[in-house]
Amino acid sequence: MILTTMTVIAVQCAHCGELDYQALSLFAFNRQMRVRYHCRCKVPLLSFATRDRRQFQLAYACGVCGQTHHASFKRKELWGEQVQHLHCPVFETPVGFIGPRKQVMQAGRENDRSINGAADLGDVTEYENPALMLRVLRHLRFLVKRHALGCMCGSRQLVFDLRFDRVELYCESCEALGIVRTDHAEDICQIESMKSLYLKKNKTWQINC
Repeated sequence: MILTTMTVIAVQCAHCGELDYQALSLFAFNRQMRVRYHCRCKVPLLSFATRDRRQFQLAYACGVCGQTHHASFKRKELWGEQVQHLHCPVFETPVGFIGPRKQVMQAGRENDRSINGAADLGDVTEYENPALMLRVLRHLRFLVKRHALGCMCGSRQLVFDLRFDRVELYCESCEALGIVRTDHAEDICQIESMKSLYLKKNKTWQINC
């Protein structure tokens, strides 16, 4: 039986929205019991901690909801033959993968393609930042499921219009318009903090500008 000591991590950054790849060696825990990683945009990405090199605790900043989530893995799970999935428990969606390099890279590619299908974005080159656009759409759908999205005129039927750097929400009943910018991660966090969203009757609203 061949024991591997190297695994690959792919996690969606909570700041820039990109899927960041990192290599994790078991030998990194020879001299320290905690290993931290940063995204290419310099923002903290995740950390591993262990006491005995058998059980590992992972803390990762979620690229979907913005919160910090935790997970626990055995050594054979992290340095095994199967891909381990990291999820956002708030939106029940995958945000990262851990496992053999080839399989993690494949999972990452499939995750990128899911931007087309799951979010109905079509050609992702039409958007300035597809990852941030996906986060906005996921939260808007989250609000729809909880009946927390609509217009103050009483209508809950809003039209979504996806533009290069924004999502426009339009109420056909009173012609209210809401604009959600999708070009900066900070603006996305503002939207994701909203528990409900109702357009202003007959008015244009720059929601996160």
